[in-house]
Amino acid sequence: MMVNASNFVQQNFIATDLFQKIKMAALGENLTAFGLASQSSTNIGLAENAIEPPISNEFDFDKCTHTHLGTTAEWWMFQFSFKSAFVTDIDIYYRENFSRRMDGFKLYVSNASTIPPTDHLCYADPDTGEPNITQTIPCYELGKYVIYYDDKGSTEPNGREDGPIVELCYVAINGCEKSRWGSTCEQFCPENCIERNCYPGNGSCVWGCNAENCLKDICDKDTAVCTDGCKERRTGRYCNKYNIASDGLVWQFPSGSTDAGLANDGIETTCAKTEGSNVRFHVDLKEKSIVTGMYFILADGTTTDGYHTVYASNTNNTWTSGTVLYNGTHLPTDIYFDAVFRFLTYVPPVHSPVTELELCEIGIIGCPPTHYGPLCNTTCPQNCNGPCDLESGICILGCMHGWTDVKCDKECSPDLYGKNCSEECSINCLNSPCNHVTGECIGDCQDGWQGFNCSQNCPNGQFGRNCSKFCDGCVSSICDSVSGLCDNTTSCNPGYEHTEKCDISCDDGEFGFECTQKCHCLSEPCNKSDGICPSLGCEAGFHGQSCNQGKKHPT
Repeated sequence: MMVNASNFVQQNFIATDLFQKIKMAALGENLTAFGLASQSSTNIGLAENAIEPPISNEFDFDKCTHTHLGTTAEWWMFQFSFKSAFVTDIDIYYRENFSRRMDGFKLYVSNASTIPPTDHLCYADPDTGEPNITQTIPCYELGKYVIYYDDKGSTEPNGREDGPIVELCYVAINGCEKSRWGSTCEQFCPENCIERNCYPGNGSCVWGCNAENCLKDICDKDTAVCTDGCKERRTGRYCNKYNIASDGLVWQFPSGSTDAGLANDGIETTCAKTEGSNVRFHVDLKEKSIVTGMYFILADGTTTDGYHTVYASNTNNTWTSGTVLYNGTHLPTDIYFDAVFRFLTYVPPVHSPVTELELCEIGIIGCPPTHYGPLCNTTCPQNCNGPCDLESGICILGCMHGWTDVKCDKECSPDLYGKNCSEECSINCLNSPCNHVTGECIGDCQDGWQGFNCSQNCPNGQFGRNCSKFCDGCVSSICDSVSGLCDNTTSCNPGYEHTEKCDISCDDGEFGFECTQKCHCLSEPCNKSDGICPSLGCEAGFHGQSCNQGKKHPT
């Protein structure tokens, strides 16, 4: 089945005929603004004169180069400021009336500044006749240097034999920096071009395409487009983007005549198909994810007239009120945006009573929430609160509680904790700092406080470190939660000596208010509050509940 991807190729790329490629490759810009000129020697005329206006053969020491009269060879060299350039052609304006000195020159595009040059000979002037002093020489080579080289010399009208000399009045080096193309080199070569090297004129690959991620390892050698689709978890024309739709759940409404899963299987020649009066296609990414774009391939027979709408939402049943990612009368193959969502819904143009949808491939460009990078092979910082930025790994949705900084890899400062490290540790913690995530006090609480963050006062009747002491001796069992001093200091409960804290119980054998009464239990002391003895009885001569009554004499 022919799909829209092939239409794109036919409409946007020149045929692969070699002649056409070379013809179109001649476009580009003059690159002499991006580098430095030098020459073998200087006889007044500087090397940089050749890359500055005027564009003319008229000679002047301020307009043209001029080397010394050489004995073996003379040269002029231009070095690009970037790593390398694809040179399409070179314009040369030599000194007027001195074509004899130009005779026998050679022109190189080289990867090294070696003299004499050894690689990429673009042109060698033939020995017969004198050359034109104005020439445009095609090269179609990739290199770092352009070298004009002369080792022949010339015969002057008076018969004198002169050695080589270079007198260039203007040079334009046309082409683009490697990996760029276009009339001003503003566009990037397809990533799938081998070494990302393409012709400046039309962007077609110079050395063919890299089919590593293409389905069946097939790509168009000129355009680098993967013609049949992509391997697992890849999407886009060049299959160079990670496809988070590969692991998503897809369904269409109505269910249709073919499986909806054919639209996210990576194969552009298999299509999900349905029709009805209310047609739509859904993708559930399973988790909220950062998405930077989509890739759509519709079958040729699919109705395209009318408005196409793409929605993003975080709940499946509210897609119509979600964010509109795209709405237009034409559905582009590539749609770019920045959004965070879980559910994507595509609604084709409505044509009552029946709308037909045949979706051959849908790619959603992004990364799983836990990863980032061009191929999603780098793990997001573990303390990110949600997905991280796809390029930098920065936690754009903030940090988990207790962490801070752009990658959430720094604990909160001492005495701070929680979301955005905005909460202060309790001043009632005995030790500092508290737990930077939960705020829990590490160790005990200050006297009079309890709880995981020591924010709760001791309950009535308790005081001291972690509220571990009890003020049972105080009247009504109420005391200061920190010091343990009784609220009522006029007396203490029975069983305690009268002190400020009522915390000294009666000695064994004593009981009652201020321990003024005594008991004579047989083996164990009596209750210090009410004086009642255990059931084992009293010492000889005593009786009663508290064994504090004298022995009765018989009558």
